[in-house]
Amino acid sequence: MAVDDGGAILFQGQSGAANLVSTPEPRLRRNLQHATRGCEHANFVCGCFAGLVSDETRTKAVGILQQMFPGSNVRAEPDYTAAFYSSPQDTDVCVIAGTGSLVCSRGPNGMVKSGGRGYILGDYGSGFHYGRDALVHFLDHPKTASPTLRQAIHELFETEHEGTIVASVYTSGTPPQTLARLAKVLGIEAKNGEPYALESLERNGAALADVVYQHVTRYLKPTRTLSVSLAGGIWKAAPIFKDRFQGLLSDRFPDRLVVVNRLTKPPLYGAVELAKELSLGN
Repeated sequence: MAVDDGGAILFQGQSGAANLVSTPEPRLRRNLQHATRGCEHANFVCGCFAGLVSDETRTKAVGILQQMFPGSNVRAEPDYTAAFYSSPQDTDVCVIAGTGSLVCSRGPNGMVKSGGRGYILGDYGSGFHYGRDALVHFLDHPKTASPTLRQAIHELFETEHEGTIVASVYTSGTPPQTLARLAKVLGIEAKNGEPYALESLERNGAALADVVYQHVTRYLKPTRTLSVSLAGGIWKAAPIFKDRFQGLLSDRFPDRLVVVNRLTKPPLYGAVELAKELSLGN
């Protein structure tokens, strides 16, 4: 997205993934070129990337942006920074839960984060884990699975045959994204009182709430109120995810008023704010 000095939108585009770690570089470059095709020259550019996990990946991202926008003043930040910058001004901590998950806040020397680590080593309370629980339940109990779950499985895989489903997951190229598409139906199942879904909601939500607790304890000063912004697809998938998570956070911070709200602006707006900082010399 490109905006002028007054904030009016001049250009918007979209394309596929641009993860600095997992997206093959030729595809990453093609996707970025496609997303920005037709955009006029920009004076200040910020790219917020998934997979920006080190100085090396930051340098790589800056180099790509400089090639795409020659002569522009550019910066590269992790994608979670954009989510935090699109949060309300009084936000203490931002909890991102989509395909993956992490927790972030502003530190004295920049952004600090907890969690993440990918679906193998972490991403607690993410769409991947909820979707995996839904699929495993169906595979373990195909005859007694609810019609709601059965329909979701059939729509995603176009079959109910176990072998075909398993092969489809492993050959999809992006198993986390594939399984995360079942997170919404798990939320519906939890609302309907399905025991496996309620257990998944409690277990995964508690794991993510623990990451928040550890993050706040480590990085933030004690206050009477804890303002939490929620970003990512999980919080949009079904209201029960947000409602239960707020309760789990309140349990962990009994001496604080925990205020939880979903983002009202997409993280893309946060990336714009980061680009504006360049124009101010910050």
